[in-house]
Amino acid sequence: MLSKNQVNSKELLKHCYTTMMLLKQKAISVEEAKAQSNLLKQSNNLLRYELDRAVAICKFDQLEIRDIESE
Repeated sequence: MLSKNQVNSKELLKHCYTTMMLLKQKAISVEEAKAQSNLLKQSNNLLRYELDRAVAICKFDQLEIRDIESE
């Protein structure tokens, strides 16, 4: 399944809000909301990693970070 949604903080926050509203309306279970919350947390961790990596590359000219995504 391919998604056309962007992956950024704004979209993650929007998804979180939608999940909270669905939970409030009892359209989803607490367990499903918890599962969505865990996925959002992992997504946020990946975005934070990308930001930290970009900062490190910009800050340290001679820093060599191996590209684990392509290995």
